[in-house]
Amino acid sequence: MAGQDLRTNPDARPDAAAPRIGRHPVNGTSLYAEVRGSGPAVLLIGAADEDAEVYRPIAERLPNRTVVTYDRRGTLRSGRENWPGGGSLLHADDAAGLLSALGLEDAVVFAASAGGIVGLRLALRHPEMVHRALIYEPGYFRHVPGGEEMQRRVYAAVAEHLSAHPEDWAGASAALGRAITSTIDPESRGFFEPPRGKEWYAERGDINAEALIREALTLTAERVTTAELESATVDIRFAFGTSSVPIFREIVEHLSAIRGETPDSIHGVGHAVYYLPDAIAAYILAHSRPRSENSLDATDED
Repeated sequence: MAGQDLRTNPDARPDAAAPRIGRHPVNGTSLYAEVRGSGPAVLLIGAADEDAEVYRPIAERLPNRTVVTYDRRGTLRSGRENWPGGGSLLHADDAAGLLSALGLEDAVVFAASAGGIVGLRLALRHPEMVHRALIYEPGYFRHVPGGEEMQRRVYAAVAEHLSAHPEDWAGASAALGRAITSTIDPESRGFFEPPRGKEWYAERGDINAEALIREALTLTAERVTTAELESATVDIRFAFGTSSVPIFREIVEHLSAIRGETPDSIHGVGHAVYYLPDAIAAYILAHSRPRSENSLDATDED
């Protein structure tokens, strides 16, 4: 892909060991994946515009684990066969196939944003592969009041931009961010606007914007049923960030209530988890202890 941003993530640890890189034939496509460390398996799943390099700093902060990051189908270095259009089912099957190809099972899955929809579907569809699913702010907007109206505005803004500027995916992503921001709080920072010093993430997101617009955005039209959540055999924990926008907390509280549980909160974190890799890594470590150890399941305080 022309214009790839192959610079190293500025939050990466300079002394971290190099990952084991591979492209794996999985489920009719090829998935680019990086594997770090050894020990119990942890799989990190982001939104379509969040590739392996975006999650690299989190992965490097997870010692004594076999940590897998990858580019989802349609994103940067992975294949695009039968893409887009397969929804979360296709991506869940991809993730399960990747774990199998790597010889991993009983994995802890941390999945965020639209990736949280994929991670939850992975846990529901392939419970034999997942020990625990940590689902952070999945974009199930249709489960909460006001969510469908926000979706309508976002879709309209994206369609209007692409009508005037065909295939300007980065511009469409910016229009999406403005539409979300205007719906939530017209005075707040743009939804995708990075904190000072984190501009690299926005530039990387522009490289992957086509995947966000053509695929990840459509996942937010999906639903998960009450019956699916109530009957799930995998340990599923939903989480939100105390600095995130309110609608994501509402989604997480709704999904947790179906399971009769209280969601986890991660102090100071917004919707884009990669801006604070130390906090996210600490959360994952607290909830991904080997079965032989005592589990630390205390919810973070606001």
